[in-house]
Amino acid sequence: MFAVAAIELFREAHPDKGAPLEWFFEPHRRHTLLTELGRTAKPRSDAAGGLTWSEEDVSELIRVGLEIAELKPSTKRGVGMIRALRKH
Repeated sequence: MFAVAAIELFREAHPDKGAPLEWFFEPHRRHTLLTELGRTAKPRSDAAGGLTWSEEDVSELIRVGLEIAELKPSTKRGVGMIRALRKH
């Protein structure tokens, strides 16, 4: 759900740049890829149970998301690509 929220906010703020990210939702939601993409932003819980993340990590999520959306890989290949991109 973190990736969904980040992508929706990015697409709202930057409709032209964010348009390729629609691929994650149409013609169906790519849940597995979105879950893996969400891990890219390294969201973590704070002491009060809230969710925290850094601006740089969310920017990385969007960068990786745009790269994956451009290539439109299968789910299995996409998960591997996201994991490889996340390590760099």
